[in-house]
Amino acid sequence: MQIIDVHVHPSTRGLDPDAYAYFRRELKDLPTTEETFAQYFSSRQAKALLIAWHPSTVNEEPRVTNKYVLALVKKYPEAFAGVLGSLDMSSDNSDGRIRRAEELGKNPLVKGFKFHPPDQGFYPNDKKYYSLWETLAALGKPLMFHTGFTVLGAGAEGGKGIGLDYGRPIHLDTVARDFPRMKIVAAHPGWPWQEELLGVVTHKKNVYVDTSGYLAEQLPELFLKTIRGRLQDKALFGTDFPYVDLGKALESYDRLGLKENAKEKILFANARALFEL
Repeated sequence: MQIIDVHVHPSTRGLDPDAYAYFRRELKDLPTTEETFAQYFSSRQAKALLIAWHPSTVNEEPRVTNKYVLALVKKYPEAFAGVLGSLDMSSDNSDGRIRRAEELGKNPLVKGFKFHPPDQGFYPNDKKYYSLWETLAALGKPLMFHTGFTVLGAGAEGGKGIGLDYGRPIHLDTVARDFPRMKIVAAHPGWPWQEELLGVVTHKKNVYVDTSGYLAEQLPELFLKTIRGRLQDKALFGTDFPYVDLGKALESYDRLGLKENAKEKILFANARALFEL
């Protein structure tokens, strides 16, 4: 079966050591060259959507940029399906941010946009960003927002200044209501607000969810029950690679005992339709 992983960070730069410690990942096990990174996915019949975002907790250069991930997709189309573009949300230059969004949106390799409200320090339903959402809604490309807990700053004093409240799923409910034609992906199951997230995804037709950051058997029980049934058409397979291993994630879905139709939707068909791959 062809696989689409909608939530992939390049393992070639921009790695967060706290996240690796949290997931107990060994850096020596990761593909660190562009060629081995691409081969890792293509050898597993998987295509990745690459996220163009560099965590604030990672200071060293070179950075993960839109330019970098776009170059990877161009070079390795057999492994990478496209890019989820990133925008600077800290700037007060709203007009410049909108122009950048329009520029990226015209690129056919940009399949959507990714935002990390806790790390970028903003609330998605803040009206100051509504002109940006109007622009992106007109482009017709999905927006992915991190929801719930983040491993960035986890275990550090003050969480390195990162506030979890920015990632509460309920903030996306307001955006989905006010922009009903904009497709929104809630990244991760939203723990510790998984019930809140499921309520939003169930209520708003234009909101989807990915399974990234977990092996299948680690997903919250209610979340897992819901994507088996009512939300199987709105759930997208994601790993959060390199923090979660793709091979282990796929093996976990094999153990889950999903019906083939539901499994095919989650691992491939839903993402293909939503991102027009």
